[in-house]
Amino acid sequence: MPLDGEDRKRLALEFLDLMSTRDPDAALARMSEAPGWTFFSKTFPGADGVRAILQASSELYQPDSHARTIHAIYADGETVIVKTSLRAVTFKGEDYENLYILILHFEGDRIRHVEEFMDTAYGNDKFAGWTMGA
Repeated sequence: MPLDGEDRKRLALEFLDLMSTRDPDAALARMSEAPGWTFFSKTFPGADGVRAILQASSELYQPDSHARTIHAIYADGETVIVKTSLRAVTFKGEDYENLYILILHFEGDRIRHVEEFMDTAYGNDKFAGWTMGA
């Protein structure tokens, strides 16, 4: 049975919950065989690219400090758009709150690609001094 928009919205929300668990394999299990993630205008291809993004999240925020609020979710065909805010405590011990737009491109019941948009000036200020993969 083909998926409809409500099915994809549910899968997208489940995926966002998995992102907060710091378990990249659980998140990757919801993605296609050749996933990708675009963040800060850079695309991270494949499972290794997605792992790098999820690892970065683990490095940027203190454990168990995530609180996500979903403000809106839309589905159109194979695409789901989520407007969400994230509250957390940074690796520097500072409070963090930012608004995100996530565009999730599906391939059947798997996420093929994620495009992540946020207030980058605010993010750059909060995460100054951090280097990805360092």
